[in-house]
Amino acid sequence: MTCSFDIEKKLLNQNYTRICGVDEVGRGALFGPVVSGAVILNPNRLNFELDDSKKISAKKREILAKKIKTHAVSYDLLEITAKDINSLHKKGLTLNEIEEISFAKLINGIKPQPDIIYLDAADVIEERFGKTIGGLLRFKPKKIISKHRGDAIFKIVGAASILAKTERDHIIEEYKKKYGNIGSGYPSDPYTKKYLKSYYNSHQKFPPIVRTWWKTAENIVKEYDLQKKQKKLTDF
Repeated sequence: MTCSFDIEKKLLNQNYTRICGVDEVGRGALFGPVVSGAVILNPNRLNFELDDSKKISAKKREILAKKIKTHAVSYDLLEITAKDINSLHKKGLTLNEIEEISFAKLINGIKPQPDIIYLDAADVIEERFGKTIGGLLRFKPKKIISKHRGDAIFKIVGAASILAKTERDHIIEEYKKKYGNIGSGYPSDPYTKKYLKSYYNSHQKFPPIVRTWWKTAENIVKEYDLQKKQKKLTDF
């Protein structure tokens, strides 16, 4: 893979100055929000180590997040709660559409307006994702670059990823204080699945931090209903 830092340098030679990276974390989670981050950095200050937030330890993320905030021209974060995701899903919005709206809202609100915008593309078609975001903006940037795995390719997107991931980690820790050991919040985590099943069996509903239309949650409901029916049959 060709490292896109070369692209950044080429764009700098064209006198572009304000670059903005945008990314999200929590898209695939069963518990908790999707947190999107946008950050504007002076390209000449991108001289410290940055990477995809998933490849960095939580401790290192915290250190880098502080450094990014110190060096940033500006940054912003947007949290979409599980409750809001459930509500938007009921209205017919896909996760991609929710992400597009989130990204556009962040970019429209961040100041100063960036010249170049780097995106971690959610759409299977990278270019289409960038065009959709561009169509939702209230201004016309000089360039929008949308790539799959953008957080691993572009330093500026990696910075946004770190800020978003750090913020989401803090939110999940607060959830754990209130709800107990919910694990990582992802469907592949056995602690998360165990907690969710136990909670539903006890309350016949999910806590408000759960995306109830996720397959894992739906299967727990089906399993509970089946066991309930079987129990009724044995009562006769």
